Amino acid sequence: MSSRLSPAIKALIAGPHSIGSPLPSPGKTIADKLFGSISSKASSVGLAKEAWLVLTTAALVTTNSPPALCDLYSYAAKDDASVQGQARVAAIMRETGIKCIGFSGIPRTINALGALRAHLPEEVKSALSNEPLRTPSPENVMAAGARGKALWDAIYQPYSDKLIGKLAESHPDLPVHILHAHYGHMFADPLKTFPKGHFKVGRVLTSVVAMSCLKAQQGVAAQLTSHVYGLKKSLQEGGGAEGEEPIKGQEWLVSDEGVEWILRTVEEVCKTINPAWERAEGQVKAKL
Repeated sequence: MSSRLSPAIKALIAGPHSIGSPLPSPGKTIADKLFGSISSKASSVGLAKEAWLVLTTAALVTTNSPPALCDLYSYAAKDDASVQGQARVAAIMRETGIKCIGFSGIPRTINALGALRAHLPEEVKSALSNEPLRTPSPENVMAAGARGKALWDAIYQPYSDKLIGKLAESHPDLPVHILHAHYGHMFADPLKTFPKGHFKVGRVLTSVVAMSCLKAQQGVAAQLTSHVYGLKKSLQEGGGAEGEEPIKGQEWLVSDEGVEWILRTVEEVCKTINPAWERAEGQVKAKL
């Protein structure tokens, strides 16, 4: 058997009609204008930098534009002269990208984080931790499951158990995988405080990740609605998980105005990166 792929197979994998490659950046000028508008609005309402950075990162991972993600890093890190400050930007984006796995899938996260890593200056790479935080073990698997179920309940109550039952009807392992692999080991952070070289995308910002990914990928309005409620309920839990510091501007972020801003901002990111996204969105709205 030949180890080479035929031209026909290569064309089916990578042809323009297949969108076989990630989307390009719209160009630094357009990208900087977009990011400047997003950051200016966030600043005007007293919202922390990490909030708009998480939102925009998740949208770009989902639209599958690693070059635009690199543009975002350059924009967000340009005003910070310190290596630690630049590494913090990278750590925020890196942790957001890993959490996108549960909403947008592994391949897009691989594309995004690989490109981001290659784009970083060597001194910033050196300032990021290489220590994994989510390695499962016999000692932590039960605790991870409990964290996952607690987060699930916080987002989906009063329908959390009913929803688990419905998912199990589709496949008995579906809620098992979602609760343990995604909610337990990924979305519900394994530590109260992350070590140096990492950044904790906590309870409130994880809901922002979910909303950004789901809005960007389209066709999942029911799941998006659930995570909108999840964000709005996050402050009922005291502003986040135990031990988390409040996010500057989080009260505005979870308000109706803040939620609308998140959704409209994701739309702007997606339309800027991929004009076809707007056409698809228009078709969905027309059907509604």
